[in-house]
Amino acid sequence: MSSAMAGRSHQASSEGIKKAKQALDENSLNQVSLAEDLKFSRATVNNFFAGKPVDRKYFSQICEKLGFEWEEIVTKPANEPETNQDSSINIDGLVQDVRETIKPLIQERCGTMRVLDMTQPIGLNDIYTNVNILQRITGTRRLGIDEFLQQCKNEDFDRFGLGIITEKRVPGLEAVKKYPKLMILGKPGAGKTTFLKYLAIQCIGGDFQAERVPIFVTLKDFAEVANKPSLLNFIIQFVGQASRL
Repeated sequence: MSSAMAGRSHQASSEGIKKAKQALDENSLNQVSLAEDLKFSRATVNNFFAGKPVDRKYFSQICEKLGFEWEEIVTKPANEPETNQDSSINIDGLVQDVRETIKPLIQERCGTMRVLDMTQPIGLNDIYTNVNILQRITGTRRLGIDEFLQQCKNEDFDRFGLGIITEKRVPGLEAVKKYPKLMILGKPGAGKTTFLKYLAIQCIGGDFQAERVPIFVTLKDFAEVANKPSLLNFIIQFVGQASRL
């Protein structure tokens, strides 16, 4: 086995990327249509053309589709001791491997919604609308006396101005980008589950935070699984289930 094939992933060289882009034009393709033809995520194809690590299986298939041998495109490995190559872990390549593995399961679980009185589930994208959320819970706001009196009109004084919402709403996707950890609160039917499913679909499709792995876990599924595993072990089982599809 050559040293170029020893790793789990390959990277296209700058010269190889030029050849690949030229081949796209000659075949009347673009990166989006190439991903659709190969049934890959857009992120995988985008990483190929950005010179980022791509799983060697997908790397070879992209090269074959464009009419190249993968050896013509791949970055030549540096002359480093073999022990360093074996001990290194390509995180980007591993992430893409896991994303491709769980993609069918995420699409199955998050791509549709069941609606009351409908015999068949409906596609999430057919019913989803953009979500705007409040960054702070209005019921826990603290107002100074002066601020309170400015908001409260004479005719509403008996209601203490509690019906007035002055907190600025922000698009849901912006909030997710801004905060690495967050909790989505809302009344029943407000769209919390739909929003979280939408995030998972956008992520696995490469349209939102394509460098991450989306895992959609419902409390019902987690609570009812046998042997009561930890959340980490539950996620490991989730990925294992996806790999068997």
